Amino acid sequence: MSDSFDLENSYAYLIYRTVRSLRRQFMRLAAENGLELFPEQWFVLVRLMKQPGCSQSDLGRDFDDRPSMARALRNMEEKGWIKIQSDPEDRRKNQVFPTKKGKEIYQLMVTVVTEERKRMFKKLSTQDFKNFKRIIDQIYEESMN
Repeated sequence: MSDSFDLENSYAYLIYRTVRSLRRQFMRLAAENGLELFPEQWFVLVRLMKQPGCSQSDLGRDFDDRPSMARALRNMEEKGWIKIQSDPEDRRKNQVFPTKKGKEIYQLMVTVVTEERKRMFKKLSTQDFKNFKRIIDQIYEESMN
């Protein structure tokens, strides 16, 4: 690693730049399919399809921003994508479920995202992705200490 500090060699900047680009790209893909869908909302739908009924607080923890998550969930509920209801075993907690409309959006975007991944990742190998995941997980773990 070089002693000089410049953006072109700053891993934090490179990650930031990539995240911003992926965010714009995702929102463009969603818009092309008639949706105003933000990446965070997509992540919620993906989680709910795998774990329907997970708690609102678990989603807030997963995405590291409970107030923003509460706003995002209210917005998604207003659009009819999710249903928030009291947990029958603990009324202090809310469970979140995808609605029929939310499931339809999920199915549509899975197809769209899968096709876009194929296009974007065609020059990358399985080993590239294993290395990337290992490295990015290590950076994340170290940043949490």
